[in-house]
Amino acid sequence: MHETLQTKAYRAIRERLLSGLDGQGSRISDFALSRELGISRAPIREALNRLVSERLLSQKAGLGIFVPSPTRREIEDLYQVRQWLEVSALEAGGAFLGPCEFEELERSCGVIREMAAELEESGTVLQRGKPFRRLNQADADFHLTILRATRNDLVLDLMRSHRVLEQLWSFYLRPQTAEVLHAICDEHQRVLDALREGDLLQGCEELRNHLRCARDTTLKVFDQQNVE
Repeated sequence: MHETLQTKAYRAIRERLLSGLDGQGSRISDFALSRELGISRAPIREALNRLVSERLLSQKAGLGIFVPSPTRREIEDLYQVRQWLEVSALEAGGAFLGPCEFEELERSCGVIREMAAELEESGTVLQRGKPFRRLNQADADFHLTILRATRNDLVLDLMRSHRVLEQLWSFYLRPQTAEVLHAICDEHQRVLDALREGDLLQGCEELRNHLRCARDTTLKVFDQQNVE
């Protein structure tokens, strides 16, 4: 029973973080979460400690637990790790992609393209909450489908256990406009087209370019937000 409550609390808090509902630097109150989720504070604290260990939250001695505010170096490091894991695994092992995998890649591209069209029609930017989480999930489906196709279970485990994608999502730095979503989808499509044609070298280059563009855009926004 106790473990079930801790797991329930963990999933609920993690979902909040990955939906961008709590801004960077926000203090996380176990008391407020206990009231909101209807779970006692002990399981809440265990869940928060787990999220701290996964680097989705940070703990400051004597002050409490906070949503991390990334440094420029942390952003650079995370994108470097992604390139090492994703591109290197693809280069070394190739991608064993069949009809099901290509269908999943196309589906994830379609989700992002549909979201971009919705933003164009409404003239808005992507909102925090479920829309932001939906984008993150579609992006993860694309990248993890390719990573699974390399059949390198160790790399896949490293990506998941260190929450590499989740740490980047939790930063919520970029304003997600229709233009940004179309750019993401275009870059994904180029990776997909190269792999469908059996051109592994081009697929690796397109994936590398995609990660580089994401890093550069994120750093540009970070720099704009941190002008002294």
